[in-house]
Amino acid sequence: MQKSLEKVFNPGSIAVIGASEVPGKAAERRTRSLIQGGYKGDIYLINPKRDELFGMKAYHSIMEVGKEIDLVMVVIAPRFIPSAVADSIKMGAKGIIIITAGLGETGEEGKKIEAEILSEAAKTGAYVIGPNCSGMFNASADINMLGIPTINKGSISVLTQSGNVIDSLTHFAKMKGCGFNKIINVGNAVGVQLHEYITYLKDDLDTKVIATYLEGIRGGNELVRAAREAAKTKPIIALKVGKSSAGARAAASHTGSLAGDDIILDAAFKQAGIVRVSNADELVDIADVFSNCPLPKGNRLVIMSEGGGDNSIAADNAEKYGIQVPLLSKKTQEKMIPVLLAGMPAHNPVDYGGTAEENPHVITECVKACMEDDQVDGILMTGFFGGFSDIIASHIAKLEEQTSRDLVDLVKKYKKPLIVNTSYARDPIKSLDILKEAGIPVIESSDRAAQCMSSLMHFAVNQKKIKEMCMPEEKITKRVGVKKLFKKVEGESRHNLLETESRELLVEYGVSLPDAALAKTPAEAMEAADRLGYPLAMKIVSPDIIHKSDAGGIKLNLSNADEIKTAFEEIMKNAEKFAPRERIVGALLSPMVSPGQECIVGMIRDAQFGPVNMFGLGGIFVEVLKDVSFRVAPLADEDIDEMIREIKGYKILTGVRGEKPKDIEAIKSVLAKLSEIVIDNPEISEIDLNPVIVHEKGLSIVDSRVLIR
Repeated sequence: MQKSLEKVFNPGSIAVIGASEVPGKAAERRTRSLIQGGYKGDIYLINPKRDELFGMKAYHSIMEVGKEIDLVMVVIAPRFIPSAVADSIKMGAKGIIIITAGLGETGEEGKKIEAEILSEAAKTGAYVIGPNCSGMFNASADINMLGIPTINKGSISVLTQSGNVIDSLTHFAKMKGCGFNKIINVGNAVGVQLHEYITYLKDDLDTKVIATYLEGIRGGNELVRAAREAAKTKPIIALKVGKSSAGARAAASHTGSLAGDDIILDAAFKQAGIVRVSNADELVDIADVFSNCPLPKGNRLVIMSEGGGDNSIAADNAEKYGIQVPLLSKKTQEKMIPVLLAGMPAHNPVDYGGTAEENPHVITECVKACMEDDQVDGILMTGFFGGFSDIIASHIAKLEEQTSRDLVDLVKKYKKPLIVNTSYARDPIKSLDILKEAGIPVIESSDRAAQCMSSLMHFAVNQKKIKEMCMPEEKITKRVGVKKLFKKVEGESRHNLLETESRELLVEYGVSLPDAALAKTPAEAMEAADRLGYPLAMKIVSPDIIHKSDAGGIKLNLSNADEIKTAFEEIMKNAEKFAPRERIVGALLSPMVSPGQECIVGMIRDAQFGPVNMFGLGGIFVEVLKDVSFRVAPLADEDIDEMIREIKGYKILTGVRGEKPKDIEAIKSVLAKLSEIVIDNPEISEIDLNPVIVHEKGLSIVDSRVLIR
């Protein structure tokens, strides 16, 4: 894949089918930016009505070129595209970028044209970008097919599903003085998919940061895998729009009702090490910080400024974004105290007010002391650095400039991130320009500065975890018993397993379950009760009754034969209000389980990410607080551990207020087996194990629900 995409991003020759000189047309803008961008390879302009364009020879057909062409950009009417693609393939095209809109996004006719395009491309394995895209930019090869006259060059590569967002990103980058290495608008993405671009950019030496703008996700499971691999070497920053609530999902299980699209998206991004943002300017700011700053080892931050107010604001923002602001060691404080005013705090935040304004070298000494401390991962300077000369005296400017040079040297030496937040960030001040030119971020907003530092710190922690992670082998196993079970259910045109069948499925994968027996008559129920022992629970079994309690189909704490007989009769009578008698299989009896912590374990097959597992505490925690976590299957051990630890009620499992700890290892085992079940069996759409009662040793799955597609 990488070798093929190499010719897309670094072609030896480019043809433009539909090249134009008509001002304002999409073809004209892209042809012009390509010619004026400095591309060193051969350019062939194709237009059946012209012999010359932009002072260059024009060809009536790509077939007239007579030479092999690596990359073709197509900007013509939809009906002509299939034949243009076919001709491009004959001329050896490795990649075809289709700018034209009005295809698959407009209806069936457009989708037919896209199918023809793919059919032609499949003959040689040529890669199709688009259609309905803005084009491509590659600073490393001086290729600009976006129609934007000038784009700052840098080390950020962008993948976007929107063409107009590119205009915003490139403008924000010019304002900040940062730039891009590669930009590609994926368009309808009928050919090359998002995860394939990420796999290529992962190994691209000129790309330090991958930034993405997403409106919808296809193949989310592959995206998570590709991003997780890429995160081992470089960050991915994602702006994903189109949030939706969990309530929008009509689901027949607790898991489905809790699995909002955006909740799953956040979980998947976290799992993949993707940094999520909400706005285009935010995307550029954070990508720029990643492209310039060294990665910290953890999330311990020192805040310093010339005043307590700015320090307090920065500290609040740090807490908001999950950054630690720990007390500094006595040794580090002692290094700073001699240069601070008597009584000024050096514990963190550090206040160098009253001295640094007239002698900015004090800042150098404070930053140096903190950089030398192994318990410090990053530094945030806040206040009005750069404006000392404006506020105090003009001669301070030279001292500030020297301080900036010293700070640049300290960052290079100690390889720890330093972010400067100052109200003078946008002013043309030399001391700040020195920092910016060396890659030290200078940010106007205290909130954005903290957010950028938080993104660095949390990504660094995630990257370490991902590098050490051992992913489970994705080996799909079709178990004979399960295969027969699904064949039977399919033959009966059902969309859910009976609880007896869901128990069979779980047992097949080694999940331990409490004893149970199915009874079809009162006599069978009483016989089963004597065998199982009292007290007992009884539940209706019918393919038409999914929510048993709503149908009056559950009886608990049955303690003798008379109660068993009465309960059986009542359950059957209640069930007949919801299902025909012939669709009622019977009642399932099982011993009442000993007390423990109620939990829920589930799975939903998401339209974007495929099988997604869920865990949470049961009862009020799931019904009211919705305290649950999600991860995309397959799950590594680290994923399972995070799922359990990140719920707000985690401490309840570890033991609080005299309660003994619950068996967390037993929960991990069930989550791992559930991940295996859903990978092996794509027929399954949802699973609910609810409640799962977790004891001090072991757990009891009290009820299981499995829905199939």
